Amino acid sequence: MRNAPLKGIVPAVVTPFREKDELIDYTAWQSVIENLIASGVHGLFVIGGQGEFFSLDQEEREVAARFCVQTVAGRVPVYANVGCVTTRRTVRLAQKAEADGVDYIVVITPYYVKPSAAELVEHYVEVCRSVRIPVLAYNIPERTDVELTPDILRSIAAQCDNFVGLKDSSGNLDLIPEYVASGLTVFIGRDHLILEGLKRGAAGAVTACANVVPRAFVDLYNAYMANDLETAARLQALIEPLRRAFSLATFPSVVKEAMNQSGMRVGNCRRPVGPMPAEARYRLAEVLAPLREAGYLPAVSQKGSA
Repeated sequence: MRNAPLKGIVPAVVTPFREKDELIDYTAWQSVIENLIASGVHGLFVIGGQGEFFSLDQEEREVAARFCVQTVAGRVPVYANVGCVTTRRTVRLAQKAEADGVDYIVVITPYYVKPSAAELVEHYVEVCRSVRIPVLAYNIPERTDVELTPDILRSIAAQCDNFVGLKDSSGNLDLIPEYVASGLTVFIGRDHLILEGLKRGAAGAVTACANVVPRAFVDLYNAYMANDLETAARLQALIEPLRRAFSLATFPSVVKEAMNQSGMRVGNCRRPVGPMPAEARYRLAEVLAPLREAGYLPAVSQKGSA
């Protein structure tokens, strides 16, 4: 689906692991992908933060991107995060992802190190020039301690025609109109701010919680596009507690536990991130109850849900 439009609800897909050996569970992953596509999502963002890219080695990331492309089989565009600490490794993953059929490359800012603005521009320009397919930046200063400012993004875009937008998880809604005015497509990366992001010009959302209740997010987006703001606001309020529940345990375990409680077995996170404590699991079950009552989750949770 290369050249597919940049829009809509794009779940930040989890990477399922087997319980005993923490290897990727490709059978479970296929089920997750099929469920998301059947729910009407507009694309899939793989190997991002919720996909635990930081716990995967280079070969696993390459195989994972190829697997997702093959499983999706052109039904929706695939966005793959290829960002690494170094430019060299990022370029290598970007080129491999392009060869394997990824539609959009997404590049998280280098983490641990804190590049200057000039270094960030050089990094992104080199990655963009190493491939022909579209590239988006991934701005999440909460995790990387590096922020992509509008000036940095404009400088990259001025040098690279295939630099097309960003996943913005900064939470700074005021910057969205500025990004859009610079000709960039913006995906809001904070699940509780999707409606406000759309109102300010975002084309869609990359959302972790859509792993759990994808139809709710698709319905929110469709309601907004139909100018049914009352329904959109109701759905935003319905899903917001799930995003707030991230504080119950170490990221990114909450979404996986919510999926497990809902009958979608995706295992735990790779260590050192452990399973949620019993009390936190119980509180998460309470958060999921209204989503179940609204028809977005199975009426009866699976064994071991709480």
